[in-house]
Amino acid sequence: MYKKMRDYSHEEFVEIIKNSSEDEILNLSANYGGYPVLFRMALDERISHIPFIQTGSSVIVRNENGEILLEKRSDNGEWCLPGGCQELGEDLRDTAARELFEETGIKVLPNSLTLIDVVSGQGRRRVYPNGDVCYNNSNLYLVLVDTKDLDLKTNSESSELKFFSLNNLPEPLYDNDLVAAYANRL
Repeated sequence: MYKKMRDYSHEEFVEIIKNSSEDEILNLSANYGGYPVLFRMALDERISHIPFIQTGSSVIVRNENGEILLEKRSDNGEWCLPGGCQELGEDLRDTAARELFEETGIKVLPNSLTLIDVVSGQGRRRVYPNGDVCYNNSNLYLVLVDTKDLDLKTNSESSELKFFSLNNLPEPLYDNDLVAAYANRL
């Protein structure tokens, strides 16, 4: 029914949004990239350079050896933690659990996640491959996993999933500030 959001021209996309109800917009955002992406695409190209604040969650997945799971992003080749943007009306623990499952195949209950820190500010500024500038306010959670029963699955956002020791992290590391927040808590 819908193309990928980035396949629409700005004018086509604005027409879809103008003619959609709130429920249709929420459905569109849930199935085609998430609400923050939808919002940024609706901006007129003349003002699309305006920085945007995004709220989301990231997850430190720690195995029995104390290593943490990182994913290699398919859009820029950088390593990062599983995580992403909060959908409208979504609890941030639910965001973390949903994003973790979508990006790794790991299913956890939101209440099994332990809040480590809330990380925000200049260190969370990101410029995405399409040029969008965002300041991410990130809730950072921890979950412990047993790797013997783990079946990791990448998705379109990631090309590789791998556990790393904090002493041997890969470069480039996209979420170095989040990993540092975790290391400081240790």
